[in-house]
Amino acid sequence: MFEQWLGKQLRSPRGILSKWVASYMETGNHDINEWTIQLLDIQPYDRILEIGTGGGAALSRIAEKLESGRACGIDSSKSMIKQSLRRTERLREEGKAEIKYGRAENIPFADRSFHKVFSVHTVYFWTDARQALKEIYRVLQIDGTLNLSVHLKEQIKLSKKTKDFTLYTEEQIRDLLEKNRFREINVHMYKNYCCITAVK
Repeated sequence: MFEQWLGKQLRSPRGILSKWVASYMETGNHDINEWTIQLLDIQPYDRILEIGTGGGAALSRIAEKLESGRACGIDSSKSMIKQSLRRTERLREEGKAEIKYGRAENIPFADRSFHKVFSVHTVYFWTDARQALKEIYRVLQIDGTLNLSVHLKEQIKLSKKTKDFTLYTEEQIRDLLEKNRFREINVHMYKNYCCITAVK
């Protein structure tokens, strides 16, 4: 029962405990977020999309690095949207950040809007990974990059703690990326984290 509830909360936090879930995710994801930000090789002019902003911690860090660029984020949890909007208020006023309600399978931005798209620990919760990657491909500029930071199926069994998600092997993610026309697929490892990068 608890495992099913936790799985649903991690997918889309809601209700009176959503702030606790957000804090839990932010603390647990700090290291992998920082590592992923480094891998993005952020340039001052970059337009970057985060899928699954949570409370907005990583998005805020990225927006602070930008000059003429913009950090945009989507999340499927209205509770997380509210928290990230509060956190990024100044950055949004400066035109450096934008937050929208949305899912990976239906990204609410125009074609070729971004130089870079990244996501940390959300691929498990996508209801249709092929459609999500199709959407990411659509919103990326030519030669734009995708960074997917995850725990691979071989690395950790999240299923011992939660339900309502899908674990992937490196080969499965590679196959999905290739079938969606991504190229230059590379795997980066840090501690027990994995970031799979690809180019449009």
